[in-house]
Amino acid sequence: MPDSDPAPPVPESIKPDDAPPGENLGHLPPEYRAVVGRLRAKVDRTTAALDRLQAENERLRRRIAELEQRPAVSPDTTPLVLDDDPAALRNRISAFIEAIDTYLENGADVSTDTASSLDSS
Repeated sequence: MPDSDPAPPVPESIKPDDAPPGENLGHLPPEYRAVVGRLRAKVDRTTAALDRLQAENERLRRRIAELEQRPAVSPDTTPLVLDDDPAALRNRISAFIEAIDTYLENGADVSTDTASSLDSS
């Protein structure tokens, strides 16, 4: 969105690239190694999720910008978009109109015949 304040990217200084996933934590006291390992794994997962969300936000920003380029449509109107060739569409509509006219003409004859047969009964 044009007036939105996007979240800043994750600083390189805190990305997990500094500590590879199986790094030896031997320099830590034994009671902290498991905790630090779990925290590192959580940071890695969180960073990956944040990267995915930032990519999705960027994709959505581009999509919003694309949609804002389209002409505005009044909410009380229904836009009609036709991909067909205008001449072909005109021919199809004319064929439908002729079919409706034929049906109505035949329907009028049938209802007149039906009414006269009912009167004679």
